[in-house]
Amino acid sequence: MMPPRYRKPLVIGFLFFFGICLLFILPQAIKVQHLPTHLRIVPGQNLEFSLRKPFSIYLEADRLDGIIGANGQNRLEKGESGSCSQVMVRPEREGTGTLEIRFLGFPIRRVNLLVEKMPEVIPGGHAIGVLVAQEGVIISGHLPVRDDQGKEFYPAEEAGVKVGDLLLAINGQVIHRLSQVDPLIQQEAAKGTPLTLTLLRDGHTLQRQIQPVKRTNPQSGADRYLLGLYVEDPAAGVGTLTYYNPKTKMYGALGHKIVGFSNREIPLANGKIVAARITGINQGNRGEPGEKIGVFSGNTDIIGDIMANTPIGIFGSLFSNVTNQWYPRLIPVATISEVRPGPAEVLTVLTGNEIRRFSIEIQKVYHQTTLRDKGMIIRVTDPQLLSRTGGIIQGMSGSPIIQNGKLVGAITHVFVNDPTRGYGVFAEWMLQMEESLNQKRKESENSRKLAS
Repeated sequence: MMPPRYRKPLVIGFLFFFGICLLFILPQAIKVQHLPTHLRIVPGQNLEFSLRKPFSIYLEADRLDGIIGANGQNRLEKGESGSCSQVMVRPEREGTGTLEIRFLGFPIRRVNLLVEKMPEVIPGGHAIGVLVAQEGVIISGHLPVRDDQGKEFYPAEEAGVKVGDLLLAINGQVIHRLSQVDPLIQQEAAKGTPLTLTLLRDGHTLQRQIQPVKRTNPQSGADRYLLGLYVEDPAAGVGTLTYYNPKTKMYGALGHKIVGFSNREIPLANGKIVAARITGINQGNRGEPGEKIGVFSGNTDIIGDIMANTPIGIFGSLFSNVTNQWYPRLIPVATISEVRPGPAEVLTVLTGNEIRRFSIEIQKVYHQTTLRDKGMIIRVTDPQLLSRTGGIIQGMSGSPIIQNGKLVGAITHVFVNDPTRGYGVFAEWMLQMEESLNQKRKESENSRKLAS
C-alpha cells in the first residue's frame, strides 16, 4: 500500500496531467463534433480541414479528384491512402467523396461530400400578402360561455368544430370578412333554430350543427348569442418573396412558419400569395419591433398558391414568372459551406412595390448539420434602411440575402432588444425543402394517374 504522504502529490500530478490533456484535446473534440456528416460543395470551391493529434483525417487512395492531404510538408496525392493532419478540397467536377475522422487511429466520424452545381434562381424581394383562404375565417380556439343561469357550455367544441377549421358559411351565407361573423351569428341565431356551420377541414367540406347559447343583458334586455369560438382573419399579413425557381415553377418565401393564435400552426392547404403594395412603415425600436403596412386584394392580386407551411418558410407554385431589376439573370444558390461572415446585401420593398437593395453584414455563421431557421446572425449597416425602419421589421421576413453574387439566405427574425440585428435562414435549406416538396407532389400526381 502506498504511504499516505505520496498519495496527495500523485493525485495532484494525475489531475494536472488530465487537465493538460483536456486542454489540448477538448477544442479538437468540439471541432470534430461540429463537422457536418453531409456537406454539399460546388465544383471549384476551396475548403480546408485541419486537426491536431491525437485526431487525424484518413483519406482513401481511390478518392474524388481535388482532395489532397498533408502532414507538414509531406503531401498525400490521389492514389495514396493514409492519415493526415490537413486536407485541402477543391474538386473540379461533380461527384461524391468521404473524409474519415479518426481518434488514436480509430474511426469516429465520417464527412460525406457531395459535389454538385447548385440550382440557379431569380432572387425575390417582392412584397407579398399571405391568404390562408380567399374566403372564410380560421377557427383559432375554443372558450367557455355561460347562459343566464351561470351554466357553462362549450357549444362549438361539443358540435365537433376543431381548431384549424376554416369557417366558410353560416346557414349557407358565405363569409368574406371577419367583420361579418358576429352580425351573421346574431341575425341567424335570433330565429331560434340551431346554426349550420360550413367548414373546410383537410381539404374536405363538412357541416356541423351548433346550438348557440343565449345570454340576456340585464340592463338593456337585449339578447346575445354565443358559440364559444375564437376566429381569425385568413390574411396572415405581409411578407417577402425569397426566390423563384423557373425550372420547377416553385417559390420560397418568409423563411419561417406562419402561426396563429397561441402559436398554433395555421393550415394553408387552400392558401394563396398575392402581390402587395407597401403603404407605410412603423419604425422599430428597442423592445418594440416595427412593421411594414401593406395592402392587397384577395381576388385580383393572386400570384401563386401555397403548398406547405414549414419551419423555414412557405412554398408553392407561382402562376407566372417574376423578374428582379437588380438581378435580371439567374443567380446560383450558395451552399452553407460558402457563406462567410462579412459584407452582404438584402433586397426588400419599403414603398409601393419597388424592390431596393441595402447593405448588411453577416456577423456569424452557424454551420448547421440539421435543417433550422436560424443559420446566421446579420446586422443592418445601410444608413437609409436604418433611417427608414430602424433595422429589421415585420414584413421583411423572407427578404433575400445575397453575398458574392449568390443567394445565401433570407431574413427570418429580429432581435427584440436590438432591431438592427436578426437571424437568417440558409438558402440551401430552403432549396432542400423545395426539392422534397416537389418530389412529394410528383409522387402524388403519379399515384393519382395510376388510380385513374
